[in-house]
Amino acid sequence: MTETIFLQCEAGQVQVYEDRPDQIKAIALVTHPHPLMGGNPKHKIPQLMSEIFLANDCLVWRPSFRGADDSHGTHDDGVGESKDIANLAVQMQEKYPNLPFYAAGFSFGSHVWAKSFHLLDPAQRPKQLILAGLPAGRVRDLIDYKTPEIDHDILLVHGEQDEITPLADVVAWAKPQRHPITIMPGANHFFTGYLKPLKVVFERYLKF
Repeated sequence: MTETIFLQCEAGQVQVYEDRPDQIKAIALVTHPHPLMGGNPKHKIPQLMSEIFLANDCLVWRPSFRGADDSHGTHDDGVGESKDIANLAVQMQEKYPNLPFYAAGFSFGSHVWAKSFHLLDPAQRPKQLILAGLPAGRVRDLIDYKTPEIDHDILLVHGEQDEITPLADVVAWAKPQRHPITIMPGANHFFTGYLKPLKVVFERYLKF
């Protein structure tokens, strides 16, 4: 069951889609792609992530970033958004204490989660973190994403022919940290036609 709830963060009201299983055994926070490029919590990739979590009895929050849907504030290039996601992660764990906490993000949402990770105390960080289509360099020669390193259990998934966030950039980001990368041969940034194998990769990684 999915409901729309409203929470408070630094910029004011945040609209959140809450996916609730019959029995809550874990919790997860999923972030969406760039809102100025049409990204929202109902995008197919965060939707897929949420469905997998929900099928494993996770209560899921899919927040809308600043200025998107009915969330207050204006787009802040990932800075304010990272503060909001860290804030929501704390709120979620306070509301549902002593449950395993997971996280996942796609595209801009994965960059935001990488930054939010460092705003959380170690005990508040997700047990596992999925980062798909992670921007770790220049995107379309418009924005240079300074994605921080993460020393944690993460799953990196990237399309071989990603035309927005080049595979070479995420390889360069992952190399000094020795993070493995799951590459979808032939896939573009949005994993068009690759939802089934993407689902398999996500499910194989997650441990509930």
